[in-house]
Amino acid sequence: MSDPVLLGLDGGATKVLAQACTIDHKSSLITPTGDFAESIYRDATTFSHDFSPVELEQQKKEASSNTYHISEQEAKQSESITETIARTIGEFEGVIKVSLMGLCFPGIKTPKLDGVSIMANGPRNIKMLSMINNKIKTNNHTKLMMREIYDDSECCLIGEWKSSIGKLQNSENAIYIGGGTGIADGIILGNKIVDIRNSKKIKRSWELTMPTGKSVEYYLSLGGMLNQWGKGRSIEAMQSLIEYATSGDIAACQIIENASQAFDCLIKNRVSFFQSYGTTPEKIVIGQRLGSILSDDDNPISKLIFQRNLAIPIEISTQRNTAALGAAYKAYDNHK
Repeated sequence: MSDPVLLGLDGGATKVLAQACTIDHKSSLITPTGDFAESIYRDATTFSHDFSPVELEQQKKEASSNTYHISEQEAKQSESITETIARTIGEFEGVIKVSLMGLCFPGIKTPKLDGVSIMANGPRNIKMLSMINNKIKTNNHTKLMMREIYDDSECCLIGEWKSSIGKLQNSENAIYIGGGTGIADGIILGNKIVDIRNSKKIKRSWELTMPTGKSVEYYLSLGGMLNQWGKGRSIEAMQSLIEYATSGDIAACQIIENASQAFDCLIKNRVSFFQSYGTTPEKIVIGQRLGSILSDDDNPISKLIFQRNLAIPIEISTQRNTAALGAAYKAYDNHK
């Protein structure tokens, strides 16, 4: 009898990545089966290229009062996301028999973890999970349902810790930094994941401020660097930033230097947290798109970070499917 197939879904600001996988019951590690698939929201008919998120303070105010004013534009943009996720699930189910599914997504979740109440880079959708479940039930005639939306940062960490391709296997004390539109923060302490969201002893990257008043996330994330560069948010724009910094352009070099200083600030904060428990981290793993960029030893970001001569080893993960693997593992672990 073959092992049950799990499907992990990593929803982002612009697309969803899906990965089929299985669990090795001897090692309790999750292993990808086949290639991952990506679907882009802008391909949906309801997608709006002119969409602009509701101002963040207004989102917080509405979430705290549990009174949401969802505009037609926001609802349509949410529809493009849920439709894309449901379609992606259907494409996998047409090929393999999926036993369990797990979805992670950015943003602050609703109290029941079935919707997104605050979303900096996209539309809020307090009914996200029910919309997806209804679509896959109608379109795919399946009884499979997802019960909650997982935190994307935690799933990035789990994917590195509990997968056969992860860089954090067997780690008991470690730091994870995933860089993309924002920063995915992760800490393993005493062989357990630290709940950074609810901890009073540790702050997330967007809560840690630099002397300028801007956050660590603003300077260290690719999204933040590209905002400073001001030439768009594409891969080509990131390549442009790196090329200009390599050639000595003052503005580009300053952005890279800011990222390096933000990295220092983040690591000092994390090391101090470990020291408060009488221990030190075994390693630092940098993943997601930031990891892919740092895998090139010759670019200026890599040089500034790796010349720090930290006492803690740094490892780079270039795997793009770790968050999806983490979501699948969470679904499996919660189902046990």
